[in-house]
Amino acid sequence: MRTSKPHGLRSREFIFQKLPGIAEAEKLFDALDDVLFCVKDRNLQYIGANDAFIRSAGVRSRSELLGRSAFDLFPQELAACYEQQDEEILANGNGLSDRLEMVTRRDGDIGWFVSQKTLVCDNNGEFLAICGISRDLSLTASAPKEKKLDAIAETISLLHENYAQPLRVMELASKAGLSASQFARRVRVMTGLTPRQILTKARVEAAAVALRDTNDALGVIASNCGFYDQASLTRHFKAATGTTPAQYRTTYRHSSRNRH
Repeated sequence: MRTSKPHGLRSREFIFQKLPGIAEAEKLFDALDDVLFCVKDRNLQYIGANDAFIRSAGVRSRSELLGRSAFDLFPQELAACYEQQDEEILANGNGLSDRLEMVTRRDGDIGWFVSQKTLVCDNNGEFLAICGISRDLSLTASAPKEKKLDAIAETISLLHENYAQPLRVMELASKAGLSASQFARRVRVMTGLTPRQILTKARVEAAAVALRDTNDALGVIASNCGFYDQASLTRHFKAATGTTPAQYRTTYRHSSRNRH
């Protein structure tokens, strides 16, 4: 008696046969520990991933991943954010580029990723899959090793440490003896982020700590972390985490109580 294949496996075999380059990309990304690679079909179900993504999803093998959605694998807030991104990509036909995202791990630690997503079509222009990669910034060396880059390193430190101040990229570039475009390019090469992304990352991370560890009002946290107002905090925080500051505080404290 012939046993029918699970839908996820059938979808994988169909799409990988149509687009053999995806299978080769999956093999290549298996060699990278700091990059998460995944493939979804039109139903937003996973049909491919590298080893790093499989580990992050908390499953033991690629076969366990096939046919499952983000909601089957990740916290609800993150899954909703991922699928909202996918729906936007499907609606406008444009990929996602350099999206800075914060992920709260199971132990409460913060992880930062820079994500890219793109639609993949066959030779007839029919959409078949969404491919995405996310680079784990915690595993990426950001400190420059060459002495000539000390001036840029110093300004990067200012972005990290003085996030609450109204820093201007033009002024930081001047400190490093570069034009704004040169400075942004050098910072991007060294860290994988633009100066603005570094500043936003530092501010959102500081806000997350304040939400977890204090009872300060959102307006106070916004001011202390360098945001223009509470609305600005909410907008940037939700873009980075997939959840609002208030939801983040509630979710973290609920999970913290459960751990104890």
